[in-house]
Amino acid sequence: MQCKRCGHDKIEVVRRCRQVRLRCESCGKEHKIHELAAELDEETEKELERHSSIIYD
Repeated sequence: MQCKRCGHDKIEVVRRCRQVRLRCESCGKEHKIHELAAELDEETEKELERHSSIIYD
C-alpha cells in the first residue's frame, strides 16, 4: 500500500490497547482502517487477520 500523503510504499499496522491503525513508516500519517479498507493489499489484510478484534472509531 502507498501513503496518500507522501507516496511512500510501506504502511504498517499499529496495535494499541483499544485500536488498530495504519501508519506510514515515512511521514507518520495514521489512518483508521475504514478509511483505507477498499485499498488494502493482501499483505496488510493478512496482518489485520492476526488481531482478534478491531475497534473502528
